[in-house]
Amino acid sequence: MNIKEILKKSIIILQNYKIKFPHLEAEILLSFVLKKPREFILTHSEYELTTAQRTQYSKLINQKCQEKPTAYLTGGKEFYGLQFLVNKNVLIPRPETELMVECALAVLENNINNRNLIVDIGTGSGCIIITIADFCSGKNKKYQNDYVAIDISKTALKVARQNASLHNLKEVIKFLKGDLLSSFKNQKKYDNILFLANLPYLTKEQIKRSDSIKYEPKIALIAGQDGLKYYKKLFKQINKITKANFILLAEIDPSQRKKITTEAKKCLPTTKITIKKDLKGHHRLLSIVNQG
Repeated sequence: MNIKEILKKSIIILQNYKIKFPHLEAEILLSFVLKKPREFILTHSEYELTTAQRTQYSKLINQKCQEKPTAYLTGGKEFYGLQFLVNKNVLIPRPETELMVECALAVLENNINNRNLIVDIGTGSGCIIITIADFCSGKNKKYQNDYVAIDISKTALKVARQNASLHNLKEVIKFLKGDLLSSFKNQKKYDNILFLANLPYLTKEQIKRSDSIKYEPKIALIAGQDGLKYYKKLFKQINKITKANFILLAEIDPSQRKKITTEAKKCLPTTKITIKKDLKGHHRLLSIVNQG
């Protein structure tokens, strides 16, 4: 069976299961199986698959029909122009999270002559801090930054370390296991601390209503009755551990805008609090600035 024939068959199957973007999904999975770019798939329709390739592809299509994320099937996902390893132990990087990276890089650019500590809380795959470290360390040696990535999950940290090695940043980023900032000890003097947090912020009810995330780790999604359990705890931790200059950038659910602002003001009353919108116009990124 050649590319043209197997694509036609698989697209029909995916359409029958009401999978979004069946043509795209079929091409991505076939590209993964053949270890060829999608351009090859589109320009070599008569290419004959081996029996092993047909078997592997058929299994992937069947899993996709069960709505398993393509990133988990291929073991990888692009984020901010970089490729990351992902599996069932970490959330799949999402485009809206790139807003945090953009804002973090802007903050660091404004503090380029300062000594900065970047702390990624709930690092997951490590995509946020690795992307920032890659930009600042790999291409721009002028930055004076140290990097710490924290997660409560040992399996998530394993993935993050693999991604750091993939991008030659294993010696640049320090990885810690801990509950939010419980394992964080600021033993050096920094001009600024930049906290980054993409913590769980959904409720159980939201999870039930969203089939798209049913395969992703619940520990990285659910945060109590109002979705703010971990951010409330984080605000209290930050208030206790540092009075220095810091900025916290935190991804939120747009519906939490008012509640999370109230909680932040309660724990960090002297800070400047704003919320930035993502490309879709949703209130997505909480910014808390403290000039100590």
